[in-house]
Amino acid sequence: MNESKILRDQVFDIVDAMYNDLVDESIDEHILKVLYTAAVHLKNKKNETAQVIAAKTVNGITMWTMNGKNHLGDENAERIRVLMRLSRTGGYKWYSSGVGSLGIQF
Repeated sequence: MNESKILRDQVFDIVDAMYNDLVDESIDEHILKVLYTAAVHLKNKKNETAQVIAAKTVNGITMWTMNGKNHLGDENAERIRVLMRLSRTGGYKWYSSGVGSLGIQF
């Protein structure tokens, strides 16, 4: 199994775990849409790297949690931190158009 496949699987596993953890919670529906969109892209859009998908996922979730009304819990906060680290792996260096730029999101 090559490194990009392993990275895609790692990002998918995190996104899937977050979605399953939050699907029945009282949070903004946009967060679930971000997670669902990320999963679809990971499975169907092979030309978009896992790092880009991870960054877009983090940014999209950040937009909907900034108001303080969508508490995702400690476990999901750690998952987001892992996604941020994964978004910077494999030679990807995010500057103004990556993690931290909320314009880059799903």
